[in-house]
Amino acid sequence: MLYSYNWLKEYLEAVPPPDELARILTMGGVEVDSIHKQGGDIEGVVTAKITSMEGHPNADRLSLCSVSTGETEFQIVCGASNMKSGDAVALALVGAVLPGGFKIKKSKIRGVVSEGMMCSESELGIAEHSEGILILPEDTPLGLDLKDALGLNDTIFEISVTPNRGDVLSIKGLAREIAALTKKGFILTEEGEGEEPPPPKDLIDITVEEGASCPRYTAMVIEGVKVGPAPDFVVSRLAAHGLRSVNNVVDVTNYILLELGQPMHAFDLDKIKNNTIRVRSDKKGETLKTIDGTTVEFTGASAVVIADGDGPVAAGGIMGGDATSVTESTTRVLLESAFFTPSAIRRASKAINLSSDSSYRFERGVDIVNVRVALVRAAAMIIELTGGHAPGGVIDIYPNRFTPLDIEFSLCRAGALLGLTLDRDFIISAFTRLGIDVRDKAADEDKLLCSPPSYRTDITSFIDLVEEAARITGYDVIPARMPRVPLDCAASHQSVLFKKRIKNDMVSLGFTEVVNYSFVSEDVFALFGGNPGGVAILNPLSEDHSVMRASLLPGLMRNLKFNLDRHLSALRIFELGPVFHSGADAPVERWKVAGLIHGTRAPQSWNQSAEPVDFYDIKGVLEALFEGLDLRVMPETVPYDGPDKDFFHPGRAASMSLKGIPLAVLGELHPDLRASFGITERLYLFELDMETLYDAQPGRRTFSKLTKFPASERDVALIVDENLSYGKIMTAIRKLNTKLIEKVDLFDVYYGNTIPDGKKSLAFRIRYRNPQKTLTHDEVDKAHERLVQEVTSKFNALIRGAGS
Repeated sequence: MLYSYNWLKEYLEAVPPPDELARILTMGGVEVDSIHKQGGDIEGVVTAKITSMEGHPNADRLSLCSVSTGETEFQIVCGASNMKSGDAVALALVGAVLPGGFKIKKSKIRGVVSEGMMCSESELGIAEHSEGILILPEDTPLGLDLKDALGLNDTIFEISVTPNRGDVLSIKGLAREIAALTKKGFILTEEGEGEEPPPPKDLIDITVEEGASCPRYTAMVIEGVKVGPAPDFVVSRLAAHGLRSVNNVVDVTNYILLELGQPMHAFDLDKIKNNTIRVRSDKKGETLKTIDGTTVEFTGASAVVIADGDGPVAAGGIMGGDATSVTESTTRVLLESAFFTPSAIRRASKAINLSSDSSYRFERGVDIVNVRVALVRAAAMIIELTGGHAPGGVIDIYPNRFTPLDIEFSLCRAGALLGLTLDRDFIISAFTRLGIDVRDKAADEDKLLCSPPSYRTDITSFIDLVEEAARITGYDVIPARMPRVPLDCAASHQSVLFKKRIKNDMVSLGFTEVVNYSFVSEDVFALFGGNPGGVAILNPLSEDHSVMRASLLPGLMRNLKFNLDRHLSALRIFELGPVFHSGADAPVERWKVAGLIHGTRAPQSWNQSAEPVDFYDIKGVLEALFEGLDLRVMPETVPYDGPDKDFFHPGRAASMSLKGIPLAVLGELHPDLRASFGITERLYLFELDMETLYDAQPGRRTFSKLTKFPASERDVALIVDENLSYGKIMTAIRKLNTKLIEKVDLFDVYYGNTIPDGKKSLAFRIRYRNPQKTLTHDEVDKAHERLVQEVTSKFNALIRGAGS
């Protein structure tokens, strides 16, 4: 939030310099992010008046003006057309410096000397755009430094306010905090309610319904208002705090918001149907067009609505409605000031996806006692600025008055927590400066009875008071000691260790880990394995992050595109993380690992060419991963025939399963999908289910000693259907359950004239070995004959070379 240093000084008897004040606030727990000096880059610009104006003798679009500062008159050549003789302007004299380091020099323009420049708002850095030079009010004194004339001699603090400190979300609140931290006097303004006429019940009927989450609602009627521009001092203060001017009525509500921290709203009373206001809970299906043009639909989730005879006219504590807003034609105003329950506003803001400066403050808690004070002050300002009058007093619906809490504070216990000795008189003085009412507890020097003020909604217990004692004492005063904490290193869960192992194995295979968001856009979700039952986010950060991801592959694709845009094409990346699917009662989370390869197998050099990666590279990655895990059963690999056929390239994708349970998919990305990302070269991906893989790993890895007995190898070439996968044959061989088969390799795949149509030849080399003895030829022949017989009968295969 932004705070004006000059405005703060109006509430304080003495204020440290800006830099020192920033240090004090930050050390007191109110963090100052930055300090900006307004007008600091403007030098030598003064107020002046155009005394005469005529055309340039040598240029049709230029004017020759005589401009007076009250003491000296200057000749200025100007290209603007929005000024006239008698206008007050901002004159940059020779030697003046404008934002951006632009220095004004005496110069000749089309043969005529110009002794300075009349400045526009954009040239002065006080507006992004301007259509001509800055025209000042007619009564502006001449010869003044422009920064003084416009109130630019100010310092603006940008402060990060923690969610529990709603009391400092105002000029008055921060000034009160500064007074407590610096022990300087806090200037109290006249806040007495005094005598006033009765409420104008004949003009407006206001009711707060039970359960409306509105403990206090106040309002006043102001008649005879003349809506128009707000005065300069209001406009400039709003602008310094990032708010634009609307009109003199609305600007007052924003002015009070900044000054006192009390959100307010002004209704056009003549637009309130039936002269009735009902503060109630929302109803499902009700709609409201707000003053910013947004149409919101209420969900019945206990939002507070301000309704007239026809329906909602404002989302209570969030934003007013467009239909009853104050415009130039408004003559009667209903001014509202209220206290809404913070949790209700927070819930409502999320439910209707709408927030504002008002909801920001209500969510953090405003001062319920200050509600009426702010209303009376705002009404007085509106009356002064618009020429209106109040036909009656304040309507104040406040059934349950604020009752301060009594909290017992132990000096010894607090000192033990902070690690220092707390002085009783110092704490009493500090708490009193913070507005906390402190009373002695009878016959107990250690105990104090403390009652926090209404604006400190964050102080509700003893430990909150301890925090206040620490802040005022100074965190730098508290001694730093190493805590005595016994360290107990608990064993990690096996699933955690398994994930670490997978990550390490992927890195050893040449991959780099990436980490992406767990949510994607609806379009990407549908493209990468999504379905209508996906897990949607109720309040997404943006449309690009509206659905929980059902796959890790979209993130890898974005990572690839990011690197390709920076001319990094040889990429091997992986991610290990959760994906989400809708379940019967709640979303289901499963952990997966996915990888992507793109570019060349190895960098090109003098002794090797740059060969592009292919399907067998990505398949080899998974096989190496499985081999390193020493799985009990190796996965079966078959051509991919899953639901997302448009995702993979036809004929260049596969799926893996373990005992019929899906384990992984892998292959080349479909060309159409690749083109949608603007990628020209082929790329290969895999996605592996971590939980299925975890269940398949052995409990303990075993090792066998090297055998001293020789192996014997046999080759066999089988003619099989061309659609039969290598994985199915390997599964059949493993099921033979013979301990003599040590290894099976496919060393040749052949299609040719000697092979019938629709068939292919697969040549296998089988290694046989008995770790206990040397195998005889008969033993090897019998084992090999059994293997060949099983495969030929199971797959209707022929032995190539045996009658083929």
